[in-house]
Amino acid sequence: MSIDYYRKGRTYELFIRKAFNYKIGKRYGADESLMINLFIYEIDGINRNQRIPINRQFFKVKLYIEKALIKLEKKKKYIDSYYHFSPLFIKVKKATTASDLMNIVNEGLAKIIEIENQMKRSA
Repeated sequence: MSIDYYRKGRTYELFIRKAFNYKIGKRYGADESLMINLFIYEIDGINRNQRIPINRQFFKVKLYIEKALIKLEKKKKYIDSYYHFSPLFIKVKKATTASDLMNIVNEGLAKIIEIENQMKRSA
């Protein structure tokens, strides 16, 4: 298994944890193995004959990302958070691969870090 899968899984988990301000456990889908398994199933072609479990895994991860973006849109501590995260929500609706979802997670995490750095500078 590629180290890149683990990095992507950790990034996904970090994004979910930051969105929900959640530290320990696998609540809200904060589990790196969800994204790792999705990449393994999709890229390596495991379970090619069993598309239903792959689709179920994809939509499960997609739903967790959508919920995280909704939570981020509603956070009052992020000024104008709706304008930062609503374009990503639209991208999630159009996503069809694990790579699409990972790009959204990376963009969302970058926006979170950017907003938090702006808050630190202005404080």
